[in-house]
Amino acid sequence: MKYFFKIVLLILVSLSVQSCLVSRCKRPQITGYIYDSETKQPIQNCQVGEVLSQSNGYFSLKEKRYRQFTFFGFEAPTLAVNECVKKKGYESQNIQFMQPFGGGMKKGALHNADTIYIKKNILKTN
Repeated sequence: MKYFFKIVLLILVSLSVQSCLVSRCKRPQITGYIYDSETKQPIQNCQVGEVLSQSNGYFSLKEKRYRQFTFFGFEAPTLAVNECVKKKGYESQNIQFMQPFGGGMKKGALHNADTIYIKKNILKTN
């Protein structure tokens, strides 16, 4: 009888520990284009997060994930993304979005930032 209870206990413990280490989304893959707001031309070598835009203005930030210990029934954390878009001679912008349960997104998550228009800096001289 003791052997039976040990087996049942072992099964229960193994089932409850099964969901302890989960993969969470820190940032989905973000893709899009950077254009000049006045000329409507693509901007090359614009810094978007940790990458530079290509000659056609296209950029792609890789997905970031992390591992987290959790227990059965716990909800995924809120996902808040804030990536800087900057280039010398232009006003900087941010790619910002928030998803309440975004941390639980499956691997391969994608966010299309579409086209981002940035303005040239205008220096005022007195």
